[in-house]
Amino acid sequence: MDLSKVGGMVRSVLLLLALLGMPAWAADDVDQEIRRVESLLAATVQEQQSVFQQFQMVQALRASEERQVQPVQSYTPPASPPNYDDVRREESTRAARIKQYQEEMDRLYPRYRGLEEQRKQLLELLSTLAPARSRK
Repeated sequence: MDLSKVGGMVRSVLLLLALLGMPAWAADDVDQEIRRVESLLAATVQEQQSVFQQFQMVQALRASEERQVQPVQSYTPPASPPNYDDVRREESTRAARIKQYQEEMDRLYPRYRGLEEQRKQLLELLSTLAPARSRK
């Protein structure tokens, strides 16, 4: 199990235990903590949406490059044959771009999953704080 997950669970349990024995004067602290967690949650969701949009954009760029690699169904011979070296250079450049796009997608996907895990932890924390707010 990941240490950050264990740390998050330990914090949640400790917070819950602290809230259960919390005196009435600490209710304002709970409201403040709820606002802080809600703010973190909003920022996390916004970043997650941004990462998802970046992923979709890179995915579309890669798909566009891959479509250009596939042969055209109807062939019309060019007025003059293309230079072999130019064609190879174009293919090599396109293959490098496709690889770069895939690497970017491979970087963005784990970031998105990490933000999803962070969002879940924040929601769990909010659910532990909510009962303390209602006892106020």
